Amino acid sequence: MEAPQQYKTAGIINLACGVFSLLTNLVWTITLIFVCIGLFWLIPAAAGGYQAFVGWQMYNGEASPQAKNASIAGIVAGLFGFNIITAAGSAYAMMQVGEDEVKGWLEQHGAA
Repeated sequence: MEAPQQYKTAGIINLACGVFSLLTNLVWTITLIFVCIGLFWLIPAAAGGYQAFVGWQMYNGEASPQAKNASIAGIVAGLFGFNIITAAGSAYAMMQVGEDEVKGWLEQHGAA
């Protein structure tokens, strides 16, 4: 059975927002490393990488039990990176994963 369109949409949004958040937070790290607080942004950068990885799985149609967690990590990474675009995109992806059709599909595949 094919993954629902909302799930794939959430996957591509998670992928794009995760990569953008990863890059933004790495720029913050490189920019602020000289004032001793740059390493703080490695944690949200890792969250962005996690979001991108799970987004890739979702876009490929794999049932991922971490779908909501990745969206939440993306919201946190976007807010810590002062990037409202990735935070809003991650919130939209989380709403897509919360649709009834997507929930049912994830439960059928043992990922909910």
